[in-house]
Amino acid sequence: MNAHHHVLIIEDDPFYRTLYASKLKELGGDIRIRSSENGYAALVALSERTPDLIILDLRMPKFDGVALLDIVKSKPEYEALPVLVISSAPGDFARIRSAYRNVFIFAKPVRADLFERAVRWGLRLGESAGTPDTAPGRPTHSRIDFEHIKLYIGPDRTIQRAVAEEFYKLAADRISTLDRLARNGDLRGVLDFCHAMEGGAEAIGAHEVLGTVESLRSAARAGDREAVRGHAQDFAEALRRFCVDLAHEFALEAH
Repeated sequence: MNAHHHVLIIEDDPFYRTLYASKLKELGGDIRIRSSENGYAALVALSERTPDLIILDLRMPKFDGVALLDIVKSKPEYEALPVLVISSAPGDFARIRSAYRNVFIFAKPVRADLFERAVRWGLRLGESAGTPDTAPGRPTHSRIDFEHIKLYIGPDRTIQRAVAEEFYKLAADRISTLDRLARNGDLRGVLDFCHAMEGGAEAIGAHEVLGTVESLRSAARAGDREAVRGHAQDFAEALRRFCVDLAHEFALEAH
């Protein structure tokens, strides 16, 4: 860990502010920590100094984390700034996943080992912010979030490919299963499907797919079977598009 890293914690709960600060200090190195209780205070802190990493809660009084992200990430100088969102507000996750660069989302409470890995990875991203990815043959239009994969799965290309291949192989069955559940109007089954789908899609960085899963869940909870059928089609299309990019990136064979 290099010296003089600056981390901004934006969290209204003093317990979590203390917890995150303690964990940061345990990482060693010279990590300078500043805390803000809401979005207003955070904007003041950002105006005084740009941190190398932000740790952000979403649900806060007066000025919440979602509004703060909208403002901060709209500014070119903060576009590549790494943000670790740690929140118990999953309803906001879908839009955030697909809207911003270098924003990584974790459900609260986050495991200590994952928190440490995420912080270390985020600080490395902060050091290289703005440096283009020049990996040969990588399509600029790809729907794959490579930084997300490195964080959740690790940098080992062999392991990444194994996870991608398994996700790819299961895609057709997942589309078929959801189509059957939607046509039968099995809302409980759709909700169970959404829960089962999230983990793998989160790990592989399938943000567009996760967005359709969130829409499916909302429609199923509302009892809207017609909307569920429409979102099931959206899910199938998003998953197929994502698998095309996986196949290209990891040289996967069709099954």
